[in-house]
Amino acid sequence: MKLPIYIESPAPNFKRFFMLGGALLLALAIAGQLLWPSMVLQFGILCLAAVSLISVGIAKHFEPPISVSLTENSVRYFHRYGQWKLAWTNISRIHIPRFYHQLEHREISYIGVKVDDLEALIDNVSPRFASRIIHEHRDILALAISQGDINAAQAQINLSPFKLPSGFQIAGPLAPFFHQMILLEKLYGAHLFIPFSGFTTSPQEVVNQMNAIRKMR
Repeated sequence: MKLPIYIESPAPNFKRFFMLGGALLLALAIAGQLLWPSMVLQFGILCLAAVSLISVGIAKHFEPPISVSLTENSVRYFHRYGQWKLAWTNISRIHIPRFYHQLEHREISYIGVKVDDLEALIDNVSPRFASRIIHEHRDILALAISQGDINAAQAQINLSPFKLPSGFQIAGPLAPFFHQMILLEKLYGAHLFIPFSGFTTSPQEVVNQMNAIRKMR
């Protein structure tokens, strides 16, 4: 297997289409208001649609073109608000978590990564990124609540300091992130989650690639 491997994200796709389409629509709406003053309301709505398209294009512009990079020594996940990096030797499991629903196994739309030493993430995750991930993963906790695995109180954001096995305590924005990782690991066997929406290829193929590299270490 040739390394490094860069897995592209579909998030930035069509950014120019949205920005150019929005700009043209905005120009049309402004011209329409000037030429047909009696239709100012209709063209005003068109202006709002144009601004929405431009906003989507701008948001896509800031999305990372690569979602995951796989090197000989580590895996790195890229997100609009930050990233994390882990050595293969610090990962014990990579899988697509499943749950029972009406006597059937179903997948959640994430690749799960189980970490051996969480302390390695302290300097790898920014407070801004941690805060964003806490909220993005609420859908996983909502699933756990719907399945009866936890109650709403257990899913609340835990702002208390987090104590690592070494005795080191984490406070501030990172503490809820670590508390949530522990809860998610108990529920679905993984601390970190990478959404399926971050891949242009099959998630199972990504899992297979990651596990193949990990087992070579």
